[in-house]
Amino acid sequence: MSSITLLSPAKINLTLEVLGVRTDGYHEIRSIIQPIDLFDEVSIDVEEGEGIEIESSGVSIPTGKDNLAWRAAELFLQKSGINRKINIFIKKRIPLGAGLGGGSSNAAAVLIGLNRITNALSEDDLYEIAPKISADVPFFIRSLTASMEGIGEKLSIIKEFPIFHYVILCPNLHTSTPEVYKKWDELNIIPKDNIAPAEYNLEGCIKKFIDKNGDLPLQNDLEEPAISVHPEIASYKKMLTSLDIKSVLMTGSGSAVYAVFRSEEEAFEMYEYLKTSPTFQVFLASGIKGWHRLI
Repeated sequence: MSSITLLSPAKINLTLEVLGVRTDGYHEIRSIIQPIDLFDEVSIDVEEGEGIEIESSGVSIPTGKDNLAWRAAELFLQKSGINRKINIFIKKRIPLGAGLGGGSSNAAAVLIGLNRITNALSEDDLYEIAPKISADVPFFIRSLTASMEGIGEKLSIIKEFPIFHYVILCPNLHTSTPEVYKKWDELNIIPKDNIAPAEYNLEGCIKKFIDKNGDLPLQNDLEEPAISVHPEIASYKKMLTSLDIKSVLMTGSGSAVYAVFRSEEEAFEMYEYLKTSPTFQVFLASGIKGWHRLI
């Protein structure tokens, strides 16, 4: 039997634009994403036999085909042609249904871990598999701050991007990504394959994030539809803005809302103020800029 354990990070969407709906029903998006040091741990055992089994601790998760890590293992076996028994144990810390990408990150960790054990596929093969699992999985293959386009398959690593610090509020609320996108469709009635123009000044957007004297150009097109489904999200955002924090946004399809700081000290002070709340979970996290996945 061969085993490996990897760290599986969460992510923050600093921008998330929904450009339209393709003829196949998928939404075209554009996003700047930063991985953060809020980690799950994913342990993988490969042994003789057949089947995929998942166990977890910390947070209850699906253990069958509804789990993205299970799907990742299935696709890896299909692509590689390997016939083995895969045992996956996930020590969960990243909240579910929060827009922090925990499930996608776990799936990417499974792809990477299985490939390190078997050395069966190339990195290009992993990137071919990844978007078939979910839009965020390609990003987590490398887990570096990046611009993501298409349905997640078009990635451009952003070098020299600032490392930000975050205080993240996670309500006791599980948002459904398909439901939020369905609400976006209702609020943005456009024909399929009517994708927004490709012109985009990514360099100009990045410069605004780098500019220490300017406001951060945060944007999330899914925030309004998510709040339409779960109005409570707006109250958490209002709570943070009422504390005189300028840079506040929902990440992904929700429900987590974050405040972003350039200073680690300011982030820590806000975390200390909020961490004892009985109504939501609070996490203190920082962006990561390359790290070794193995524990």
